[in-house]
Amino acid sequence: MKGVIFDFNGTMFLDSHLHEQAWFHMIRKYAAATITDKEIFTNIHGRTNSEILGHFINKELTKEDIQKLSDEKESLYRELCLQNEKDLVLTKGLAEALDHLKAQDLPRTIATATVKENVSFYFDVFNLNRWFDFETVTFDDGSFPGKPAPDIFLIAAKKLGLQPNECLVIEDAFSGLTAAKKAGIGTVIAIDPFGKNRETFEQNKLASGGIIQDFTNFQELLLVK
Repeated sequence: MKGVIFDFNGTMFLDSHLHEQAWFHMIRKYAAATITDKEIFTNIHGRTNSEILGHFINKELTKEDIQKLSDEKESLYRELCLQNEKDLVLTKGLAEALDHLKAQDLPRTIATATVKENVSFYFDVFNLNRWFDFETVTFDDGSFPGKPAPDIFLIAAKKLGLQPNECLVIEDAFSGLTAAKKAGIGTVIAIDPFGKNRETFEQNKLASGGIIQDFTNFQELLLVK
C-alpha cells in the first residue's frame, strides 16, 4: 500500500443523516414521493446529484434543471451542517490518523461524490489543508459517472501517481465499496459507524481490508496492510 484514498461523506464526516434530511425535503417538494430505507442505501449515498435527481424526481431533467436543483439541495445541506454544530466534527480518531499519514509522508487524497462547493466548505470548516491538497481531490464535476462506477477511484489513484492496486480506500457506502472493488483497489476498508451494514458488506465481499467503526486504531491497522 503506497497511498490512501478517503471517501468523505459518511466516512471522514458522519453527515449521512444531514444529506438524507436535505434529500427528503427536495423529493417531497418536487416529487411527493416516499423513500424506503433500502432506496436510501442503494440510490442516494455515493451517487452524484444528477443520478439521484434523475432517479427520484425526473429522468428528463435538463442540465440547467439539474444544476438549479443540485444547488438548492447542497445549499440546504450546508445550512443543516451549520445548524447542527455538535455534529460538525471529523470522525473519531481521524485527525490523529491523518497526522500519522502526514508524518509518514504517505500520499493521500479524497474521492467524494459531492460537489466542489461542498469540498470548499469542508476545507474551510475542518481546515483540511493541514493534510490534503485541494487540487488532488476528486469530486463530482459532471465529467465521470458516479459510484458504483470505478471512475472516481481510478482518477484519484492517477492524481496520486499510483496504480489502483497500490492504493487503500476507506468507504462507507455500498456503491462506493463496489466502485473501489471494480477499480481494482488493492485494499478496501469499510467504515460502518453505526453497525448497520456489516452483514451486507461481508456478504458481498466488499471489504478486503476489514470493517472499522471509526479511526481510533487506524494506525495499527495500516501496519498490517
